[in-house]
Amino acid sequence: MKPAYNIWDLRDQAKRNLPKAIWEFIERGTEDDILTAHNNAALRAIKFDPRTLRDVSTRDLSIELFGKKRPSPLIIAPTGIADLACFRGESAIAGAAAAAGLPFSLATSSTTSVQTIADITRSGAGFWQQMYLWERRDLSWQVVDRAAQLGAEALIITVDTPIWPNREFNKRNGMANPIKANPLLAWSIMQKPGWMTTVLGRYMLNGGLPKFANYPAEVAASGGRVTNSPSVSWDDVAELKRRFPGKLLLKGMLNVDDVIAAADHGVDGVIVSNHGGRTFDASPASIEVLAGIVDAVGTRMTVIFDSGVRRGSDVLKAMAIGAHAVMIGRATLYGAGAGGQAGAARAIEILKEEISTAMAMVGVTNLGELDRSFLRRQTVPGL
Repeated sequence: MKPAYNIWDLRDQAKRNLPKAIWEFIERGTEDDILTAHNNAALRAIKFDPRTLRDVSTRDLSIELFGKKRPSPLIIAPTGIADLACFRGESAIAGAAAAAGLPFSLATSSTTSVQTIADITRSGAGFWQQMYLWERRDLSWQVVDRAAQLGAEALIITVDTPIWPNREFNKRNGMANPIKANPLLAWSIMQKPGWMTTVLGRYMLNGGLPKFANYPAEVAASGGRVTNSPSVSWDDVAELKRRFPGKLLLKGMLNVDDVIAAADHGVDGVIVSNHGGRTFDASPASIEVLAGIVDAVGTRMTVIFDSGVRRGSDVLKAMAIGAHAVMIGRATLYGAGAGGQAGAARAIEILKEEISTAMAMVGVTNLGELDRSFLRRQTVPGL
Protein backbone atom coordinates (compact mmCIF):
# COMPACT_ATOMS: atom_id res chain seq x y z
CA MET A 1 0.00 0.00 0.00
CA LYS A 2 1.27 3.45 -0.92
CA PRO A 3 1.10 6.35 1.54
CA ALA A 4 -2.45 7.62 1.99
CA TYR A 5 -3.18 11.04 3.45
CA ASN A 6 -6.96 11.01 3.10
CA ILE A 7 -9.83 8.68 2.20
CA TRP A 8 -9.64 9.81 -1.41
CA ASP A 9 -6.06 8.50 -1.63
CA LEU A 10 -7.26 5.09 -0.44
CA ARG A 11 -10.11 5.27 -2.94
CA ASP A 12 -7.70 5.89 -5.80
CA GLN A 13 -5.49 2.99 -4.74
CA ALA A 14 -8.47 0.62 -4.43
CA LYS A 15 -9.74 1.66 -7.86
CA ARG A 16 -6.34 0.85 -9.37
CA ASN A 17 -6.25 -2.56 -7.67
CA LEU A 18 -9.76 -3.86 -8.24
CA PRO A 19 -11.41 -5.23 -11.38
CA LYS A 20 -13.91 -2.76 -12.85
CA ALA A 21 -16.89 -5.01 -12.10
CA ILE A 22 -16.02 -5.22 -8.40
CA TRP A 23 -15.01 -1.58 -8.16
CA GLU A 24 -18.32 -0.40 -9.62
CA PHE A 25 -20.25 -2.74 -7.33
CA ILE A 26 -18.59 -0.96 -4.40
CA GLU A 27 -18.55 2.58 -5.70
CA ARG A 28 -21.65 3.18 -7.75
CA GLY A 29 -25.29 3.63 -6.80
CA THR A 30 -28.39 2.96 -8.88
CA GLU A 31 -29.87 4.12 -12.17
CA ASP A 32 -28.28 7.49 -13.09
CA ASP A 33 -25.86 7.38 -10.15
CA ILE A 34 -26.93 10.80 -8.90
CA LEU A 35 -27.36 10.14 -5.18
CA THR A 36 -23.87 8.85 -4.43
CA ALA A 37 -22.37 12.18 -5.52
CA HIS A 38 -25.21 14.16 -3.95
CA ASN A 39 -24.51 12.60 -0.55
CA ASN A 40 -20.96 13.95 -0.69
CA ALA A 41 -21.95 17.34 -2.10
CA ALA A 42 -24.68 17.93 0.49
CA LEU A 43 -22.22 17.31 3.30
CA ARG A 44 -19.62 19.59 1.72
CA ALA A 45 -22.17 22.39 1.42
CA ILE A 46 -22.57 22.65 5.20
CA LYS A 47 -20.22 25.17 6.77
CA PHE A 48 -19.04 25.72 10.33
CA ASP A 49 -19.03 28.89 12.41
CA PRO A 50 -15.64 28.30 14.10
CA ARG A 51 -14.80 29.60 17.58
CA THR A 52 -11.30 30.91 18.29
CA LEU A 53 -9.11 31.74 21.27
CA ARG A 54 -10.08 28.56 23.07
CA ASP A 55 -7.65 26.11 24.60
CA VAL A 56 -8.01 23.07 22.34
CA SER A 57 -4.62 21.55 23.07
CA THR A 58 -6.34 18.39 24.38
CA ARG A 59 -9.25 16.87 22.50
CA ASP A 60 -11.40 13.88 23.45
CA LEU A 61 -13.06 11.92 20.62
CA SER A 62 -14.94 9.52 22.89
CA ILE A 63 -18.72 9.22 23.09
CA GLU A 64 -21.21 7.20 25.09
CA LEU A 65 -23.40 4.92 23.02
CA PHE A 66 -25.90 2.41 24.40
CA GLY A 67 -24.48 2.85 27.90
CA LYS A 68 -20.87 2.22 26.89
CA LYS A 69 -17.99 4.61 26.43
CA ARG A 70 -16.57 4.38 22.91
CA PRO A 71 -13.17 5.77 21.84
CA SER A 72 -14.67 7.58 18.84
CA PRO A 73 -18.08 8.18 17.24
CA LEU A 74 -17.36 5.82 14.32
CA ILE A 75 -19.16 2.54 13.60
CA ILE A 76 -18.34 0.22 10.71
CA ALA A 77 -21.43 -0.07 8.49
CA PRO A 78 -22.48 -3.42 7.01
CA THR A 79 -20.95 -3.96 3.55
CA GLY A 80 -21.54 -7.33 1.93
CA ILE A 81 -18.80 -7.18 -0.70
CA ALA A 82 -15.75 -6.79 1.56
CA ASP A 83 -14.33 -10.24 0.83
CA LEU A 84 -13.77 -9.18 -2.78
CA ALA A 85 -11.97 -5.95 -1.85
CA CYS A 86 -9.09 -8.11 -0.67
CA PHE A 87 -8.52 -11.69 0.46
CA ARG A 88 -10.77 -12.25 3.49
CA GLY A 89 -11.64 -8.58 3.52
CA GLU A 90 -14.44 -8.88 6.06
CA SER A 91 -12.03 -10.32 8.59
CA ALA A 92 -9.54 -7.58 7.69
CA ILE A 93 -12.02 -4.78 8.34
CA ALA A 94 -13.34 -6.50 11.47
CA GLY A 95 -9.78 -6.79 12.76
CA ALA A 96 -9.11 -3.11 12.09
CA ALA A 97 -12.37 -2.20 13.83
CA ALA A 98 -11.51 -4.33 16.87
CA ALA A 99 -8.08 -2.74 17.17
CA ALA A 100 -9.67 0.73 17.07
CA GLY A 101 -12.46 -0.18 19.51
CA LEU A 102 -15.22 0.32 16.93
CA PRO A 103 -18.33 -1.83 16.55
CA PHE A 104 -18.26 -3.88 13.34
CA SER A 105 -21.55 -4.51 11.53
CA LEU A 106 -21.81 -7.86 9.75
CA ALA A 107 -23.99 -7.95 6.63
CA THR A 108 -26.58 -10.62 5.93
CA SER A 109 -24.75 -11.31 2.68
CA SER A 110 -21.46 -11.86 4.49
CA THR A 111 -19.15 -14.53 3.14
CA THR A 112 -17.42 -14.84 6.51
CA SER A 113 -19.05 -16.84 9.28
CA VAL A 114 -20.59 -14.95 12.15
CA GLN A 115 -18.56 -17.15 14.49
CA THR A 116 -15.33 -15.92 12.89
CA ILE A 117 -16.41 -12.28 13.17
CA ALA A 118 -17.49 -12.78 16.78
CA ASP A 119 -14.05 -14.21 17.57
CA ILE A 120 -12.20 -11.37 15.82
CA THR A 121 -14.21 -8.57 17.40
CA ARG A 122 -14.34 -10.00 20.90
CA SER A 123 -11.17 -8.09 21.84
CA GLY A 124 -12.70 -4.83 20.65
CA ALA A 125 -16.22 -3.40 20.70
CA GLY A 126 -17.93 -6.55 19.45
CA PHE A 127 -20.18 -6.86 16.44
CA TRP A 128 -23.62 -5.84 15.26
CA GLN A 129 -25.69 -8.06 12.94
CA GLN A 130 -27.41 -6.56 9.89
CA MET A 131 -30.47 -8.30 8.46
CA TYR A 132 -32.89 -8.12 5.60
CA LEU A 133 -36.10 -9.94 6.36
CA TRP A 134 -37.07 -12.68 3.92
CA GLU A 135 -40.53 -13.90 2.94
CA ARG A 136 -39.74 -17.06 4.89
CA ARG A 137 -39.60 -15.38 8.28
CA ASP A 138 -38.58 -18.65 9.93
CA LEU A 139 -35.33 -18.49 7.95
CA SER A 140 -34.75 -14.90 9.06
CA TRP A 141 -35.31 -15.85 12.69
CA GLN A 142 -32.56 -18.48 12.40
CA VAL A 143 -30.02 -15.78 11.50
CA VAL A 144 -31.28 -13.47 14.23
CA ASP A 145 -31.15 -16.19 16.88
CA ARG A 146 -27.63 -17.24 15.83
CA ALA A 147 -26.37 -13.67 16.13
CA ALA A 148 -27.94 -13.37 19.57
CA GLN A 149 -26.31 -16.62 20.69
CA LEU A 150 -22.90 -15.31 19.65
CA GLY A 151 -23.32 -12.04 21.51
CA ALA A 152 -24.27 -9.47 18.88
CA GLU A 153 -24.75 -6.17 20.69
CA ALA A 154 -27.24 -4.83 18.17
CA LEU A 155 -29.48 -6.09 15.39
CA ILE A 156 -29.76 -3.80 12.36
CA ILE A 157 -32.82 -4.31 10.18
CA THR A 158 -32.35 -2.61 6.82
CA VAL A 159 -35.75 -1.32 5.76
CA ASP A 160 -34.99 0.68 2.60
CA THR A 161 -34.67 -2.31 0.24
CA PRO A 162 -38.06 -4.05 -0.01
CA ILE A 163 -37.05 -5.31 -3.45
CA TRP A 164 -33.73 -5.50 -5.24
CA PRO A 165 -32.58 -2.07 -6.53
CA ASN A 166 -32.08 -1.17 -10.16
CA ARG A 167 -28.28 -1.42 -10.39
CA GLU A 168 -27.92 -1.48 -14.17
CA PHE A 169 -24.13 -1.32 -14.17
CA ASN A 170 -23.87 -4.65 -12.35
CA LYS A 171 -25.76 -6.28 -15.20
CA ARG A 172 -23.47 -4.64 -17.74
CA ASN A 173 -20.43 -5.91 -15.84
CA GLY A 174 -21.73 -9.43 -15.24
CA MET A 175 -21.42 -8.78 -11.52
CA ALA A 176 -23.42 -10.36 -8.72
CA ASN A 177 -22.89 -11.23 -5.07
CA PRO A 178 -21.79 -13.96 -4.65
CA ILE A 179 -19.83 -13.80 -7.89
CA LYS A 180 -20.52 -16.35 -10.60
CA ALA A 181 -18.32 -17.09 -13.59
CA ASN A 182 -19.38 -15.41 -16.85
CA PRO A 183 -17.54 -13.86 -19.82
CA LEU A 184 -18.14 -10.23 -18.81
CA LEU A 185 -16.81 -10.75 -15.30
CA ALA A 186 -13.90 -12.88 -16.53
CA TRP A 187 -12.81 -10.12 -18.91
CA SER A 188 -12.95 -7.54 -16.10
CA ILE A 189 -10.87 -9.75 -13.81
CA MET A 190 -8.27 -10.44 -16.50
CA GLN A 191 -7.53 -6.71 -16.69
CA LYS A 192 -6.26 -6.84 -13.10
CA PRO A 193 -3.74 -9.72 -12.91
CA GLY A 194 -2.60 -8.59 -9.46
CA TRP A 195 -6.08 -9.02 -8.01
CA MET A 196 -6.54 -12.26 -9.94
CA THR A 197 -3.41 -13.65 -8.30
CA THR A 198 -3.53 -12.26 -4.77
CA VAL A 199 -7.29 -12.45 -4.19
CA LEU A 200 -9.01 -14.81 -6.60
CA GLY A 201 -6.03 -17.18 -6.73
CA ARG A 202 -5.83 -17.39 -2.95
CA TYR A 203 -9.53 -18.16 -2.70
CA MET A 204 -9.20 -20.93 -5.25
CA LEU A 205 -6.33 -22.41 -3.23
CA ASN A 206 -8.39 -22.16 -0.03
CA GLY A 207 -11.69 -23.78 -0.88
CA GLY A 208 -13.06 -21.74 -3.79
CA LEU A 209 -14.96 -18.52 -4.36
CA PRO A 210 -16.58 -16.79 -1.37
CA LYS A 211 -20.14 -17.88 -0.68
CA PHE A 212 -22.76 -16.65 1.72
CA ALA A 213 -21.60 -18.03 5.04
CA ASN A 214 -24.52 -17.31 7.34
CA TYR A 215 -27.57 -18.32 5.38
CA PRO A 216 -29.61 -21.13 6.93
CA ALA A 217 -28.61 -24.59 5.72
CA GLU A 218 -31.83 -24.92 3.71
CA VAL A 219 -30.85 -21.86 1.66
CA ALA A 220 -27.11 -22.44 1.51
CA ALA A 221 -27.64 -25.81 -0.11
CA SER A 222 -29.17 -24.11 -3.15
CA GLY A 223 -26.23 -21.69 -3.47
CA GLY A 224 -28.54 -18.78 -4.19
CA ARG A 225 -29.61 -15.46 -2.68
CA VAL A 226 -32.82 -15.21 -0.69
CA THR A 227 -35.20 -12.56 -1.98
CA ASN A 228 -35.90 -9.60 0.31
CA SER A 229 -39.49 -9.51 1.51
CA PRO A 230 -41.65 -6.58 0.35
CA SER A 231 -44.18 -7.42 3.07
CA VAL A 232 -42.08 -6.33 6.09
CA SER A 233 -44.21 -4.35 8.54
CA TRP A 234 -44.36 -3.09 12.11
CA ASP A 235 -45.56 -6.54 13.17
CA ASP A 236 -42.11 -7.84 12.24
CA VAL A 237 -40.50 -5.08 14.27
CA ALA A 238 -42.55 -6.13 17.28
CA GLU A 239 -41.47 -9.76 16.81
CA LEU A 240 -37.81 -8.77 16.53
CA LYS A 241 -38.10 -6.63 19.64
CA ARG A 242 -39.46 -9.67 21.46
CA ARG A 243 -36.96 -12.14 19.99
CA PHE A 244 -33.64 -10.26 20.09
CA PRO A 245 -32.20 -9.42 23.53
CA GLY A 246 -29.84 -6.66 22.38
CA LYS A 247 -30.45 -3.27 20.80
CA LEU A 248 -32.79 -3.13 17.81
CA LEU A 249 -31.95 -0.58 15.10
CA LEU A 250 -33.77 0.26 11.86
CA LYS A 251 -31.49 1.32 9.01
CA GLY A 252 -32.60 3.30 5.98
CA MET A 253 -34.91 5.72 7.75
CA LEU A 254 -35.45 9.06 5.95
CA ASN A 255 -39.02 9.98 6.89
CA VAL A 256 -39.96 11.73 10.14
CA ASP A 257 -43.26 9.90 10.52
CA ASP A 258 -41.45 6.56 10.15
CA VAL A 259 -38.93 7.36 12.86
CA ILE A 260 -41.66 8.56 15.22
CA ALA A 261 -43.41 5.24 14.65
CA ALA A 262 -40.13 3.44 15.36
CA ALA A 263 -39.83 5.24 18.69
CA ASP A 264 -43.45 4.40 19.48
CA HIS A 265 -42.68 0.71 18.81
CA GLY A 266 -39.79 0.71 21.29
CA VAL A 267 -36.99 0.57 18.71
CA ASP A 268 -33.67 1.52 20.31
CA GLY A 269 -32.30 3.51 17.43
CA VAL A 270 -32.59 4.54 13.80
CA ILE A 271 -29.84 4.86 11.22
CA VAL A 272 -30.56 7.85 8.99
CA SER A 273 -29.30 6.42 5.73
CA ASN A 274 -30.02 6.18 2.03
CA HIS A 275 -27.83 3.07 1.76
CA GLY A 276 -24.92 5.12 0.49
CA GLY A 277 -27.00 5.99 -2.56
CA ARG A 278 -27.33 2.32 -3.51
CA THR A 279 -31.07 1.69 -3.39
CA PHE A 280 -33.14 4.53 -4.87
CA ASP A 281 -31.54 7.32 -6.86
CA ALA A 282 -34.42 9.74 -6.21
CA SER A 283 -34.02 9.69 -2.42
CA PRO A 284 -32.70 12.74 -0.55
CA ALA A 285 -29.20 12.96 0.83
CA SER A 286 -29.20 11.61 4.38
CA ILE A 287 -27.80 14.85 5.78
CA GLU A 288 -30.76 16.76 4.28
CA VAL A 289 -33.27 14.99 6.53
CA LEU A 290 -31.13 14.50 9.64
CA ALA A 291 -32.18 17.68 11.47
CA GLY A 292 -35.89 16.92 11.17
CA ILE A 293 -35.40 13.38 12.43
CA VAL A 294 -33.24 14.47 15.37
CA ASP A 295 -35.85 17.07 16.33
CA ALA A 296 -38.58 14.45 16.19
CA VAL A 297 -36.99 11.61 18.16
CA GLY A 298 -33.48 12.60 19.26
CA THR A 299 -34.41 12.58 22.94
CA ARG A 300 -36.36 9.30 22.68
CA MET A 301 -33.90 7.07 20.86
CA THR A 302 -30.40 6.88 19.41
CA VAL A 303 -29.94 8.51 16.00
CA ILE A 304 -27.00 7.33 13.91
CA PHE A 305 -25.97 9.03 10.67
CA ASP A 306 -24.83 7.18 7.54
CA SER A 307 -24.09 7.87 3.85
CA GLY A 308 -21.45 10.07 2.25
CA VAL A 309 -18.87 10.45 5.02
CA ARG A 310 -15.40 10.98 3.56
CA ARG A 311 -13.85 13.50 5.97
CA GLY A 312 -13.64 13.91 9.72
CA SER A 313 -15.41 17.25 9.34
CA ASP A 314 -18.39 15.34 7.88
CA VAL A 315 -18.62 13.45 11.17
CA LEU A 316 -18.62 16.70 13.15
CA LYS A 317 -21.35 18.17 10.94
CA ALA A 318 -23.65 15.23 11.57
CA MET A 319 -22.98 15.31 15.30
CA ALA A 320 -23.47 19.06 15.53
CA ILE A 321 -26.90 18.59 13.94
CA GLY A 322 -27.64 16.01 16.63
CA ALA A 323 -26.54 12.54 15.53
CA HIS A 324 -25.22 10.38 18.37
CA ALA A 325 -22.75 8.42 16.21
CA VAL A 326 -21.73 7.99 12.57
CA MET A 327 -21.39 4.94 10.33
CA ILE A 328 -18.69 4.54 7.69
CA GLY A 329 -18.86 1.93 4.93
CA ARG A 330 -17.01 2.75 1.74
CA ALA A 331 -14.09 4.33 3.61
CA THR A 332 -12.91 1.05 5.10
CA LEU A 333 -13.76 -0.82 1.88
CA TYR A 334 -11.40 1.55 0.07
CA GLY A 335 -8.80 0.84 2.73
CA ALA A 336 -9.20 -2.91 2.37
CA GLY A 337 -8.97 -2.63 -1.40
CA ALA A 338 -5.83 -0.54 -1.07
CA GLY A 339 -4.01 -2.64 1.51
CA GLY A 340 -6.04 -5.25 3.39
CA GLN A 341 -6.31 -4.87 7.15
CA ALA A 342 -3.56 -2.25 7.21
CA GLY A 343 -5.50 -0.23 4.67
CA ALA A 344 -8.75 -0.51 6.63
CA ALA A 345 -6.89 0.53 9.77
CA ARG A 346 -5.42 3.49 7.89
CA ALA A 347 -8.93 4.59 6.84
CA ILE A 348 -10.06 4.60 10.47
CA GLU A 349 -6.88 6.38 11.56
CA ILE A 350 -7.30 9.08 8.89
CA LEU A 351 -10.87 9.83 9.94
CA LYS A 352 -9.94 9.96 13.62
CA GLU A 353 -7.07 12.34 12.86
CA GLU A 354 -9.37 14.53 10.81
CA ILE A 355 -12.05 14.51 13.52
CA SER A 356 -9.47 15.68 16.03
CA THR A 357 -8.18 18.38 13.70
CA ALA A 358 -11.69 19.59 12.90
CA MET A 359 -12.52 19.77 16.60
CA ALA A 360 -9.55 22.09 17.15
CA MET A 361 -10.49 24.24 14.17
CA VAL A 362 -14.13 24.50 15.28
CA GLY A 363 -13.13 25.21 18.88
CA VAL A 364 -14.28 22.23 20.96
CA THR A 365 -12.39 19.82 23.18
CA ASN A 366 -15.03 17.07 23.29
CA LEU A 367 -17.81 16.06 20.96
CA GLY A 368 -20.47 16.73 23.59
CA GLU A 369 -19.83 20.46 23.18
CA LEU A 370 -21.07 20.40 19.60
CA ASP A 371 -24.49 21.79 18.77
CA ARG A 372 -26.08 23.63 15.88
CA SER A 373 -24.66 26.96 16.97
CA PHE A 374 -21.36 25.77 15.50
CA LEU A 375 -22.93 25.54 12.04
CA ARG A 376 -23.82 28.29 9.58
CA ARG A 377 -27.56 27.77 9.77
CA GLN A 378 -28.26 28.87 6.20
CA THR A 379 -26.10 26.00 4.92
CA VAL A 380 -27.85 23.25 6.91
CA PRO A 381 -30.96 21.67 5.33
CA GLY A 382 -33.95 21.57 7.64
CA LEU A 383 -32.84 24.40 9.94
